[in-house]
Amino acid sequence: LALKGEALGLAMMIELPLVVVNVQRGGPSTGLPTKTEQSDLLQAMYGRNGESPVIVIAASTPANCFTYAYQAAKLALEHMTPVVLLTDGYIANGSAPWKIRKVEDLPEIKTRLVKEGKEDWHPYNRDEITLARDWAVPGTPGLEHRV
Repeated sequence: LALKGEALGLAMMIELPLVVVNVQRGGPSTGLPTKTEQSDLLQAMYGRNGESPVIVIAASTPANCFTYAYQAAKLALEHMTPVVLLTDGYIANGSAPWKIRKVEDLPEIKTRLVKEGKEDWHPYNRDEITLARDWAVPGTPGLEHRV
């Protein structure tokens, strides 16, 4: 995570929907790279230059990892922002029974996709309630822009 702080700050600035999964462990300098830790919390919350806040959520059991990963993707896509999902080695290597949900039962992900041919689109248009920007799929003819 230490090596990705600058990229996360850039993703926040350009409003790039992105999910980073951080399975925390002891760093290689400790000599225990397989030891589980939860020491990246403050770095996930504040480890970027300037004011570049991102959403940080943490899974607490192996059974809720899927739910939290889906929620992270939903938040990233609906609010056009990076999301960091924290777990640790015990959760990553653990197991628990859980019922796989049907796709129809998952909460809808409501993106603000711009359709090709929309004349009045600008990359800075915002939703008045969520303040999320409209999203033109990269490469859509007529909707190209540079960040």
